[in-house]
Parts: sequence; C-alpha cells; structure tokens
Amino acid sequence: EITLQRPAGRQTLMCRGSTLPLPDSDGRGHVVVFDDITTLITAQRNAAWGEVARRLAHEIKNPLTPIQLSAERLRHKLLPKADAQDAQLIARSTRTIVQQVEAMKSMVNDFSDYARTPRNQPVPLAFDPLVQEVLDLYRSAGAGAPVLHLSAPGVWVRGDALRLRQVIHNLVKNAQEALEGRPGPRIEVSTACLPAEASAGTGRPDGEQVQLQVADNGPGFDAEIKERMFEPYVTSKSKGTGLGLAIVKKIIEEHGGIITAESTGSGAVFRVRLPTCQGGPPSAAAERGRDTTP
Repeated sequence: EITLQRPAGRQTLMCRGSTLPLPDSDGRGHVVVFDDITTLITAQRNAAWGEVARRLAHEIKNPLTPIQLSAERLRHKLLPKADAQDAQLIARSTRTIVQQVEAMKSMVNDFSDYARTPRNQPVPLAFDPLVQEVLDLYRSAGAGAPVLHLSAPGVWVRGDALRLRQVIHNLVKNAQEALEGRPGPRIEVSTACLPAEASAGTGRPDGEQVQLQVADNGPGFDAEIKERMFEPYVTSKSKGTGLGLAIVKKIIEEHGGIITAESTGSGAVFRVRLPTCQGGPPSAAAERGRDTTP
C-alpha cells in the first residue's frame, strides 16, 4: 500500500506483483498492478464513523431528558425554601446542568445527522433564490453579515431544499466561528455557473455545474488539517464536535456534487459544485406527495 501526496489531495495505491511465463521463451517476466483504492478507503472510513456516531447518539440521548427534568424539578422544589446563599448555589448549579444537557443534545443531533441514512426528496430548485433565502437570515449580523454576489440566474439544481440549506448554514457558520475575535471580519458568499470545460479535472462527468463559494478573511487552516478536514471529529477549533464539514460533504456527495477547501494566506475558501438540471417549479402533485411524506 502506497500513499502519495497529490496537488488535489492524498491518494492511496495498492501495489501487487507476480511473475509470468514469457511465451516462446524459457525466461519469466514480471507484472505489477496498481489499484487506486482512495475512494474505497474513504468509503470504509465514513461507514465506520457513521456506525460510531449512530451508537453514540443512541447511548447518549436516552439519559439526557431525565437529567434535565430532574434538575428543573430540584430547582422548582428547593429554590423557594432555601436561604439566599443556598438559593444562589441551587440556581447556579441547576442552570449549569440544564445548559450542559442542551449542549449534549446539540451534539447528539450532530451525531444523528451524520449517521442517518439519507432520505433526500429531490425536486428542481432555483439555486440563486435558495442561497438568497438563507443569507437573508444573516442580515442582522451588522458588520459581520456575509456579502452576497449572485451570478447564476436561471440555474436550477435537483436537490433536497432542506439539506442544501443546511449546507449553506454550516459553511457560513464555519466562517463566522473562524472570524471570532478578529478585527474587520468579512465573509463573501458567491454563486457562479461553470460551463462543461471549466469542470474538467474535478472527477465530475462533463456537464454544466453551479458553484457556491464561501470565503472569509480569517486565519485559514494548516496543510495537515486540509488533508482530513472533511473527516468526522477533525477540527482546529476549541469547541464543537468537528462534524459540521463532514455533514456538509456527505450532503453534497448525496447530491452528486463535490466540495473543496483552500487556505489562501488571507483566509479560507470553500467551494461547492453541483450538477445543474433543466429547471421548473415542481408540480402540484409532487408538492402534495412531499407534504404527506411521513
């Protein structure tokens, strides 16, 4: 097994050799076969992490609600009867328990998102309006609000709107967290339509693609992080589960797309590319079917 460092990332080859008799000769020859097992190893690793996440979510989720309810019951029962000093201690302690349970619930939800079997409900979606809709939620962020540049008018993709919104939210949130405490924070979100020739070398079949780019002027990331940043539980941040980018990659691949990351020296740039489709609003029958799906 040989690992190579390529410009596009790490590549793993399996090398096997054998001797063969040469026709019309008393000698023997040799044959060496190289198999690219990069995708296989990635799939095996993702499957293993998915099983870990599923088991953790199951084991952690069960006791969380009783813990939170017990803390709230203690607070309600003891607080009125306690003197000022004890009341302060009870209030602080129960508040800490409830806050930490909420944090654990958020972690469990991340585990569940990563481990669950995809249940995409793809429909044709106008890409620019979808991005616009999500970014409108960040307008109240003031000076740190993302700057939006939409350059893919009339471009449609086939996908699950809920899951694609999650991708956009996660990438913007990732940029915001990278900029915490830094002066002059700036996030730029842009879309672009890529013709077939611009998609060459991406591993995608020939065809038009649409690109979503999220760029920030944060610290970027180290080269060793780049190699594994889309794997579960890999993060350079002091908080979080390290599942956000892994979930993003999983969703994008479910939609037949790719995601790449680049540290530019003046920040980080994430690019998502999705295949386009012939657009049009979904039919009323399709919408009714979507609404009645359990």
